[in-house]
Amino acid sequence: MMALRNKARRLRKIPGKENVKAPVETLDRSLGGIFTVALTRPWRLLIDPISFSVAIYFAVVYNLLYMLFSIYPIVFQQKRGWNTGVGELPLIGTVIGACLGGLAMFINSQIYQRKLTKSYKSVPEDRLPGAMVGGVMFAVTIFWFAWTAEYNSVHWAVPTVAGTFLATSILLIFVVSINYIIDSYLMYAASAVAANTVLRSVCAAASPLFTQYMFDALGVGGAGSLIGALAVLLMLIPFVFYKYGANIRARSNFASIDQTPLPPADGEKAVNGRSPSQTSEKVNNG
Repeated sequence: MMALRNKARRLRKIPGKENVKAPVETLDRSLGGIFTVALTRPWRLLIDPISFSVAIYFAVVYNLLYMLFSIYPIVFQQKRGWNTGVGELPLIGTVIGACLGGLAMFINSQIYQRKLTKSYKSVPEDRLPGAMVGGVMFAVTIFWFAWTAEYNSVHWAVPTVAGTFLATSILLIFVVSINYIIDSYLMYAASAVAANTVLRSVCAAASPLFTQYMFDALGVGGAGSLIGALAVLLMLIPFVFYKYGANIRARSNFASIDQTPLPPADGEKAVNGRSPSQTSEKVNNG
């Protein structure tokens, strides 16, 4: 916030820019104003295109994550007749998948950091390739798991391996999308993440209530295909944002926009071509 205020002060020294104000300079700092903003801004952000689309995607992904704790007993205990202890062992595959996802995110982070050293200019969409890979993997592994788990004649290791890569894809989507939201909304990131968290958590909390009935009615293959069809549709979201994200952010009242950097203020030293007070956050022109 101090960086935005300093930037606005510098802009006001330019002829014709005397009325520029940073968002922080126009806020109602009374106790009532603070509570009003805290309680309403997350819901206003939720209907913003980027926040809403990512929240819906998260809701499906997070829902499936919690459904797995009901799906695995259906597949390995109910269908294959394994006892409770043995029937839970294939979940170890999801632990391995999560570790693989963490390794993939570490590698992705290193690539992203190296890219930043080459040029000061980065955009939130630079985060999305990981979610693009994870989205495709998510859709593929759901169908893989569902139709190999449908038939007892298929070796148990096949759906277990599918579950491993399913967990990897969930982590990729989750971490990358959170980073994308933070980079897209900057000063409003906490509100955007809060709205996203509420929606996905409500959906996940409901999943145990219908999972058993859904899989009993449709079968593992049919129920998995229904989820997979949603995954195919939703995996387009990171691709759309990668191509059109800058235009979508430019039309948003909350998202950051890409700007040409200002020269460093007196006494400041540019880092990677960007002054310390430089920010991509929108400045309200009053």
